[in-house]
Amino acid sequence: MFRYLILLTVFIISFSFGFEIRTGTYEGKVRIVFDGVKNADVIAVSNNNIIIKIPDKYKNSNLELKNSSIKEIDIYTNEKKNSSLIYITLQEDATYKYFSLSNPDRFVIDITNSSIIKNQPQKIEKKDYQADILDTILKNLENQTKNSSLSSLDVEVPKNFSGKKKIIVIDPGHGGHDPGAMANGLKEKDINLQVALKLKNYLEKDGRFKVYLTRDDDYFVPLYNRTLIALEKKADLFISIHTNASENPNLSGTYVYTLNLRGATSKLAKMVEERENKTVLNVVKVSANPNVNKIVADMAISHTMTEGLNFAKFIEVNTKNLLPDTEFKKIESANFAVLKTPSIPAVLVETAFITNEKDAKLLSDDKFLDNLAKVLYKSTVDYFFKYKNLVFKGKAES
Repeated sequence: MFRYLILLTVFIISFSFGFEIRTGTYEGKVRIVFDGVKNADVIAVSNNNIIIKIPDKYKNSNLELKNSSIKEIDIYTNEKKNSSLIYITLQEDATYKYFSLSNPDRFVIDITNSSIIKNQPQKIEKKDYQADILDTILKNLENQTKNSSLSSLDVEVPKNFSGKKKIIVIDPGHGGHDPGAMANGLKEKDINLQVALKLKNYLEKDGRFKVYLTRDDDYFVPLYNRTLIALEKKADLFISIHTNASENPNLSGTYVYTLNLRGATSKLAKMVEERENKTVLNVVKVSANPNVNKIVADMAISHTMTEGLNFAKFIEVNTKNLLPDTEFKKIESANFAVLKTPSIPAVLVETAFITNEKDAKLLSDDKFLDNLAKVLYKSTVDYFFKYKNLVFKGKAES
């Protein structure tokens, strides 16, 4: 009896250091069992894709699925945070339900398929936790939005949201004595403010966001003060809205810029960088304290750049598929003063060319500006609630 007790104790201790997956059939269904899992967060990305977040590590060595209605299982592990993401892709006509059982703890998914594919073993693949999950979500988002339109896009109003609101700082470029670019009877500062106000309205209707503007009317705000607002408000995201311009009237389309401390990545990016930074050429220091300057230059800038780029990818997918009036050109990077917000993901949107006659007509159309705001709203929701809440947990880790 004592020997069995020792074995049982060893079994429980070893079990706490990871979970295992087994598969089988039960009452005509394919069953996936996550042994040792008490709680799991399940996100239905689409009818045929499920993401499961488990606060533990996967410890199986090899596992194959046979006679299965499952197309693929990818497992993303994060050794440092001792957690895993399980991404399950089902066959076209599969349906599923999930539940938890106890004594011992296990999480179960039952999958039903009217035409189970037989004798096609599918290997479960283990991958790095964050390396591919963003690309997977973006590809799925691209497929979802290909045949969609903004006319059917409604603001999400979650009924049971109890988490901390995401703080968004929206920065309408220029203002006051600084009109920005001017052409075709338009002023950039006016367009930027219109889009910012519309975006603020959509985010606040959602209820999961707290929104601040760096300016809410036609007045000038120095670039350093704009970034300072984001820092003071402890923003989770900083969106700077601008309108593109060029001496070449043939240039058109929309770009999104992210921070690159080494400088612009193209001639166009260099031109935009010089134009948008010119108002702070005489304000090299952001503080009289040299330590503060060093912090602004160095501290957490890598996070700012990485997550700014990740957010820009959501804007790219949604703009390409949902805003056909303007061609999304590319994601660029440049050394923008306004994007140097330590630990705060930041992008600068340069939408359409005010100097291009066709683009200028779009920029003078309230419906186009409203649709642009919808795209930025959807991209913000997708970034935080389809991606970031899976990979990170809480403000401290983000």
